[in-house]
Amino acid sequence: MAGCLLMKWSNLNLSDFSEGMMRTGWTRTFTALAVLTLSTSALAQEGGNISLGVGTQKVITVPGINRVAVGDASVADVKTIGNNQLLIIGSSEGKTTLLIWKSSGQRISYLLSVRKQDPNEVITEIKKLLGEIEGVNVRMVGDRIYLDGQAYTQADADRIDQVVGLYPNVKSFVKIAPNAKKLVAQNLNAAFQKAGLKNVQANVVGSTIFLEGSVESQQDLQKAELITKAIGEKVENLLTVGIKRMILSEVQFVEIRRESKDRYGIRYPLDISGTANATVSITRDLFPGNFGEGFLRSFGLGQAQFNIGFQNNDGYGRLLAQPKLVCASGEQAEFLAGGEVPIPLITNNQFAVEFKPYGVILRLKPTADRTGNIQTNIEAEVSEVDQSVAVSLGGGASIPGFRTRKVKTNVTVRHGETIVLSGVFAHDEQKSVSKIPGLGHIPIIGELFKNRAFDSNKRELVIFVTPRIVNPDSEKIRTIIEDVKSRYKQARGEVTFGIFD
Repeated sequence: MAGCLLMKWSNLNLSDFSEGMMRTGWTRTFTALAVLTLSTSALAQEGGNISLGVGTQKVITVPGINRVAVGDASVADVKTIGNNQLLIIGSSEGKTTLLIWKSSGQRISYLLSVRKQDPNEVITEIKKLLGEIEGVNVRMVGDRIYLDGQAYTQADADRIDQVVGLYPNVKSFVKIAPNAKKLVAQNLNAAFQKAGLKNVQANVVGSTIFLEGSVESQQDLQKAELITKAIGEKVENLLTVGIKRMILSEVQFVEIRRESKDRYGIRYPLDISGTANATVSITRDLFPGNFGEGFLRSFGLGQAQFNIGFQNNDGYGRLLAQPKLVCASGEQAEFLAGGEVPIPLITNNQFAVEFKPYGVILRLKPTADRTGNIQTNIEAEVSEVDQSVAVSLGGGASIPGFRTRKVKTNVTVRHGETIVLSGVFAHDEQKSVSKIPGLGHIPIIGELFKNRAFDSNKRELVIFVTPRIVNPDSEKIRTIIEDVKSRYKQARGEVTFGIFD
């Protein structure tokens, strides 16, 4: 291993040095050193001049390097990098000497000249090193050089950092574009379609790109991997070869409802509503002298509420749906238990009808990786028709509103683990007071002339999702099939003729 020795030389008068040595009795020693110097000078060799700029590097090759020394370490830094090579780095402007001793005893001398590098020359070198990276600009402000813009891939960002590391006086303000991952995924999908890999899809989840889908053979899998490497982005490969794995998603919708209607007090018939009619008829003879005859008829009808209430009304309800959906990994499955309401769409010259679904609505898209993790995109909704917020169109027609509880999320669990989506809670409370003016405001006695009504409605929805990786021979699938068959046979026996009906 070659060594490195750094020395700093100063001007020295040889005659003064010899005279001093003779005074101190070192004449014989100096003579020996002089003879040694004359004998080794025959092995010295001039290596030439080496020029480089501040912050630049240069590699030279010298066979058999044993020892290295540089005159002024502040001007240049020299490092041995193996294979008989030296790395020379220009630190500051100036000149110095580089000495190299070889294993054969030969010494080589180089004159190092470090100059202040032209900024335009540095910019040209940086542009050549960056190549065809898009979105990055090299600028110079005063005597400083910096890079700005956006990198569209992680590989481009790493390359920019490596290039900037070669120039200590160059700064980088390049950031990765916020939509860089999406652009990479779009480029990958376009490349997959062009290569005939129609079942391969690149999706962005968080800050990671996943390859999802399936390929028909190992050759297609290698083709997808080569396309990914050509883009220069790190991805998580979830592709399967051959038939896609099937995923069974067991879902349970549990909704609990509590209603209470409390009535206290006396409601007097003070608000009277009804109808009143009157008819007047007058007749007169054609001959003069006779008085006319007439009659007046009128009638009225009215009604008012009167009730005495001291009651508490409580109601409970439960909604339960248990869909079981089987779909291929990476595909979407949908479930609807409810109905559809027609919604008219009227424009100036067109009339159409759109159907709005309501009820228990579920959309699942599970994706399984090679290690048994299942990533599931879940959209669940429980809705019902609400006529209290209907929009009237005139002529007795109206468009109803909807009361909806909805949740949308994306989670990852292991095979057989359960996802719990809860906290979808709603609580409505109402209070109304009816009283006789004046009398109802009297303390204590006024309670005989007022009526209170309290209405409360609570709804809580909990959703359980359990995904499992299955195949047609799985025990879970066979159990579901046998359960359906047994219930079908039971229902068939219930609808046929029986002696005990």
